[in-house]
Amino acid sequence: MCVRVARSLRAVAGLAAVLATGCATVRRYEYYPPLTSSGADIQAALAIAAGNDAVDGNRVDILENGDQVFPAMLDAIRQAKSSIHLEPYILTDSAVGREFIDSVLERARAGVKVRLLLDSFGTPGIGTLNEKLLRDAGAQVVFFHPTNVFNLRKIFLRTHRKILVVDGKLGFTGGICIDDEWTGDGTDSAHWRDTMVRVQGPVVRQMQAAFARAWLEATGEVLAAHVLFPRLPAANGQRCQLMESTPGFDGNPARISFLVAVNSAHSTIDITNAYFAPDSVALSTLERAAKRGVRVRLLLPSRLTDARPVRYAGRSDYTRLLRAGIEVYEYQAAKLHAKTMVVDGTWASVGSTNLTSRSLYFNYEANLNVFDERFAASMCEMFERDLTRAQRVTLEAWKARPFKEKLAESFWGLFRKQY
Repeated sequence: MCVRVARSLRAVAGLAAVLATGCATVRRYEYYPPLTSSGADIQAALAIAAGNDAVDGNRVDILENGDQVFPAMLDAIRQAKSSIHLEPYILTDSAVGREFIDSVLERARAGVKVRLLLDSFGTPGIGTLNEKLLRDAGAQVVFFHPTNVFNLRKIFLRTHRKILVVDGKLGFTGGICIDDEWTGDGTDSAHWRDTMVRVQGPVVRQMQAAFARAWLEATGEVLAAHVLFPRLPAANGQRCQLMESTPGFDGNPARISFLVAVNSAHSTIDITNAYFAPDSVALSTLERAAKRGVRVRLLLPSRLTDARPVRYAGRSDYTRLLRAGIEVYEYQAAKLHAKTMVVDGTWASVGSTNLTSRSLYFNYEANLNVFDERFAASMCEMFERDLTRAQRVTLEAWKARPFKEKLAESFWGLFRKQY
């Protein structure tokens, strides 16, 4: 009986999400002065969009795939002295998931304050035993907007972020979830290709504040202890800014930040994105960039995806993109889950934001913007390596695709606002 009730609640929640996302609107923003003009301050525009100003003195390390990410995150957790704040979207009762849970349990039993913020849709599989062990050890386990009849007005607003902050000093963000499918090196079909960053310096305070705002939404508790927000000395010379989106409509920081970034580009835009079905304004923005001479390259998933309807919806725009001169590639080696962007080879963004209506309007998301040419160069190198495992989609080959593919694209494209 309980299973039936739970399924009924999820069905109602799904309907609420469909109705809500179906009401989404789009807006064409104006920029003064134009973002490509010499008088435009792009970092100021991104500060307006993202809600945080850029701060100097940070160190950001790129971590690729589970082979690099999980050891770094686990090492940070095991060295925690005062607090562990983890918002992973997906945390499962898997081998790597239990490794994280065991590490958190050890620290909680040692007196470290542990707060886990789990999305109730993203993390249904943590396991009742693991949850009990965590609570018994003193960890706070909170499910964001749980599925129940009292929460229907907000059930479609999810936290899709992947954030870990340890002792208020060391942060991680990007696209990786905590499950065995994210282990490995991103080169086989059973696993995900993904990217995270490890962050030290003053911008970690923004990451801590982002977690705290979502925690406030979920619990009503304001986290204000000095130990959670220590003074953070410079760790390096990189200027950074956290784009922290909160659910909304036209004004969602994730959406505006993307539009600002594309509209500001002078020469190149390299985008890797796992779920691509943007609205008409975002598509037009990409087209205009290409038509003014910007080389736009999109690295998107192949058939190796867990969301074929989204892929088909995004592919329904390929003709339009290719005719505008945009280069489209599909990653062949593994399931693609990364969400990154490099603009003009001078700055880059790494985070959790997909190019879909759900991500750009209704999710809590987080992307770290790094205004540093060396970092951007490393991101470009990573992008080029990924292209060696991708297949380019040409306009000629695209026109010759099977009719059943065209039919699927047309059908699933009708529902693009729901993704």
